[in-house]
Amino acid sequence: MKITQFIVSILLLSFFSCNETTSKKDNVNSETTEVQELDKLEYDTLGIALNTLESLHTKRNVNSYDKTLIEYIDSNPNRPDSIRKTIYLLPFGNIKPNIQEVIENETQYLETFFQLKVKILPSISFEEIKENGNIKTRLVSSNDFGYYSKMKGGAENLREQIEATSFINSYMTDSLPQDAIAVLGITEHDIYNPKYNYLFGTSLSSKKVGLVSTFRLVDYGDYTKFNIRKVISKQIVNLFSIRNVKDYECLVNFHNNKEELENGEFKLSPKVLEKLKYSIGFKYEKRFEELLNFWTKEDNQKMITYYTECLKKIKNR
Repeated sequence: MKITQFIVSILLLSFFSCNETTSKKDNVNSETTEVQELDKLEYDTLGIALNTLESLHTKRNVNSYDKTLIEYIDSNPNRPDSIRKTIYLLPFGNIKPNIQEVIENETQYLETFFQLKVKILPSISFEEIKENGNIKTRLVSSNDFGYYSKMKGGAENLREQIEATSFINSYMTDSLPQDAIAVLGITEHDIYNPKYNYLFGTSLSSKKVGLVSTFRLVDYGDYTKFNIRKVISKQIVNLFSIRNVKDYECLVNFHNNKEELENGEFKLSPKVLEKLKYSIGFKYEKRFEELLNFWTKEDNQKMITYYTECLKKIKNR
C-alpha cells in the first residue's frame, strides 16, 4: 500500500512539474509573439519621436496633459486598413473659384503630410443644400456679416450659415466611399451648431467625418493658402482620433481666431507624430524627406530647416 502511495505521489509531482514548465513556456511564447507583433507594426512604445525630436518643439506646459501613445492605442483609434485608406475632401456650398483651386492644389501637400491618397468628391451646391429639408440654415448676424463681407471684398453668396450636424447627418455619415478612412467637408459658408454661434471646424472621429469653414479664416490675401492648409490638415489629424494638443506648440492646437491660426504651426508635436505614425504606419524618414522636398519647392526656409533637422536626428538616433 505504501509503495502504491509513493508511486502516485511521484506521478502527481511529475504532472504538476510538467504543467508548470508548459505554463512558463506559454508565457515566454506569448511575450515573444507580442514583441514580434510590435515590431511588425513598428510600434513606437519607446517614444522615438518624443525623445529624438522634442528639442525642435516649444513646450507649453511643465506638466503633461495630452494622452500618451499607450493611452491612444488603448482608445481603439480610427486607423486605415487594407480597404479604408483614402482621405476624401467634400466641397459644399458656394465656394469662390480661387478658393476651389487652392483646395484642389492642396491634395499634393496632404498626401505628403499623411502618406495616404487624397481625393476630392463632387461638390454639393448650395441650391442642393437648400432643397434638403433636413439641413438647417440661418442668416449670419448683421454685425458679423458686415465685418467679414468688407474683409472679403463682398460676400453676397455667403450670407447664410449652415448648421454643421444637420449637414453631416444628411450628406456624410450614411454615404461614405467604401475606401474612405476620413471624409472632410469644406465650405466658405459660416457653420454653427446649437451650442456655438460659429465653428472653425468640427469632427466626429467615430464616424470618420468632419467639416471646416474658411468663412472667418480667409481674406483672399497672401495667407489664404496657408490658412486653408492648416485648418484642413489639423481637422484631418483629429479624424484619426487625435485630440487637440495642450502640451506643445503644434498644428493641432485649438485656435480662437484667424490671427492665432496664422501664427500657429505647420508642424506636428512629437506626441501627435507618434500617434499618427501608429495609426497610419508611415516611415519617419520617408515622410520627412518628402515634406522637405515639398517645402523646398515652396522656398519656405523655416520648414526646410525644421525637416532637415528632423532627418538628421532620426538618422543619427
